Amino acid sequence: MRNIVAVGLLALLAGCEQKLHSTRSDARAMPSVAVAPAPLPEPPPAAQPPVAKPKPPPEIPGWAPPVAADTLVMLNGQPYHLLLAAETDSTHRLTASYEETPGRFKRVRGFEGYYTVTLREKSGRQIFSRKLRKGAFFKKAGADIVTESEAYLPQFLGYSRPLGALVFTLDFMVPDSDVGGQVVLMLDLAGNVLRLSEGRGPGGGPEAEPALSPNGSALLTASELLRPGRPPMRLERPDAELVGASFLSDSTVLVVYAPGKAHPIRFADGMEGYGRTPTVQQLRAPNAFVRNIRTGRVLRRFHYNGYYEEMGYTIPSYQLKATATQYLLDDKRGLYLLPLGGTGVPVEMRFAAMPRFTPPKKLAEVRFEINSAETSFAFYVDTSSVQPRIRYQRLAE
Repeated sequence: MRNIVAVGLLALLAGCEQKLHSTRSDARAMPSVAVAPAPLPEPPPAAQPPVAKPKPPPEIPGWAPPVAADTLVMLNGQPYHLLLAAETDSTHRLTASYEETPGRFKRVRGFEGYYTVTLREKSGRQIFSRKLRKGAFFKKAGADIVTESEAYLPQFLGYSRPLGALVFTLDFMVPDSDVGGQVVLMLDLAGNVLRLSEGRGPGGGPEAEPALSPNGSALLTASELLRPGRPPMRLERPDAELVGASFLSDSTVLVVYAPGKAHPIRFADGMEGYGRTPTVQQLRAPNAFVRNIRTGRVLRRFHYNGYYEEMGYTIPSYQLKATATQYLLDDKRGLYLLPLGGTGVPVEMRFAAMPRFTPPKKLAEVRFEINSAETSFAFYVDTSSVQPRIRYQRLAE
């Protein structure tokens, strides 16, 4: 099954306009200055034959010009040059297939692609150069999506000394569509591939952006939590869909699920697709968990239904350092207050328990906005109060 994702492609154009300023002077020339006669104008140059403009490169779906980037990074206190490159090979065709609907397969075509990571000392001495082909990412992002995608430049996420890994994300997109995938690549400082993991599809799948923990000791992907010296903590469950995951602190992570596993179904209009049919017991069970990063132990569990799905899951939330709290929005009920340390008990604050905001904003209040699928809210949190004091404002749609 192909994952459908909504993607917005944004191009940032930075320009520098240079203006020429001329100053006119009304000072008279000194009489002692000799003025040379103006030279006769030169005859106009002979007409040159018109030069044909170079043709732009052909627009071939799945092909793009090579791209490269050189970034100065600090690794273990020393500066290095990290060179990233991507190239599509239009002379080497690839083919793949995918399940368009349950039991029906479609064949697709594309070009080979190469992704190169090179690490050099600041002096220029090469530490390693690692080149990967598209085939290395078939299993994690889907052979059909990777085959049709052009070769995009890998993005450097960061370096984790405890994991001994340089971490990158690689995006793949089917041309002229909203279908895509992402892979998280881990390389050691010798260029060896430590691990490939599923990343967040562009605009689709669970809301689990690949990220290093605040202290860099753990790596969260869209499918697992990686920790030094311990096996990966897989986030998938056989009876639920992963909605999202995010770090609360260096020691805790929040994981949210949608009850019921997706499976092939036939809709009322006769069309076939995939959907979830959770049981009553699954709907009543806790679906949000705060877990200890190192041990994996569940510290807190509660029921949260404020997430929504629009070409991918979204957990509307805001993390406020001043109160050491993450605020989860349920636009039908109110807020869930989640202590970032994971030791406190999650607190639900209904809208009925929160006064509506009336100006002026108080000095100790911090304002932030959270958007749900249908409504936008502004919340005003009193950071001087031990007990939660929050005013809210429903914003115009």
